[in-house]
Amino acid sequence: MTNLVSAIIRKATADDIDAIAEIERECFPDPTAYSKPQLAYLILRANSACFVETDSKALRGFIIVLYRKGTIVGGIETIDVAPAFQRRGVGLRLLAAAEEDMKTRGMKFSQLEVSEGNKAAIELYKKAGYMVNERLVGYYRFEHCGTRDAVRMVKTLS
Repeated sequence: MTNLVSAIIRKATADDIDAIAEIERECFPDPTAYSKPQLAYLILRANSACFVETDSKALRGFIIVLYRKGTIVGGIETIDVAPAFQRRGVGLRLLAAAEEDMKTRGMKFSQLEVSEGNKAAIELYKKAGYMVNERLVGYYRFEHCGTRDAVRMVKTLS
């Protein structure tokens, strides 16, 4: 069992894109996974913030938050935790880092969409204080966790 105490959360860099793309492929099957060029755009060029949890050996997970001008809502685009590190608090720590970034940018709410079939993720978000805001029928182009439907979840940032 790897020691999670040595983990740090930091902003992602271009050097992290290969590892981020690998985690994305491990977490989401084709055609639902973001491609490496899509991830590179989201991390390096979009109005976004990407945080990674890592130690000296491996990148454990990442989160990407998108920001839109003129709004007080930060949007979590994706959060992935490498399978070897799931259910060990990595997702909660990444969410907390993203929420802190949102607050420093003046966001009042954090919002995300998640497949209705992704029960583990929904429970993670509820544990972090997110509430289901609405059901989105046919939200995804491809099935995610056995469904194309999603729920939008929102958390008030204080």
